[in-house]
Amino acid sequence: MAEIPGGPHSWQRSQIESMIAEGRVEEAMQKLTALLETGDADRGVQAVAARWILALGLRPGDAKALRSGGAKLRDEWMEIAEMVRQRQEDGATYANAVRLTAEHFSYSERHVQSCVADYNAARTAE
Repeated sequence: MAEIPGGPHSWQRSQIESMIAEGRVEEAMQKLTALLETGDADRGVQAVAARWILALGLRPGDAKALRSGGAKLRDEWMEIAEMVRQRQEDGATYANAVRLTAEHFSYSERHVQSCVADYNAARTAE
């Protein structure tokens, strides 16, 4: 049997596409996001979501909204923080571990300290 254009067909996908065709886009978006968030989205719904993401794209400022308004994470923040932690486990003081890591990555000590703070905040949030 030939595959339907636009990805696999499903009852959920049909409902969402019907809502869109009838101009009930907000309702379709709510249904789509609810299915994705609960993990109940079948392949057809995932195909619709992917098509919407590609069609709508990202405008300037959207990336910040996806981060919930938070600042962009620093480059290599996890590797930096883990190196500091490893050096402390090897017996270095925090200050010495920060200094050595800053030299290794060619960043300032303040940048390394900020990466460690971000890492600790992420671990606490888990």
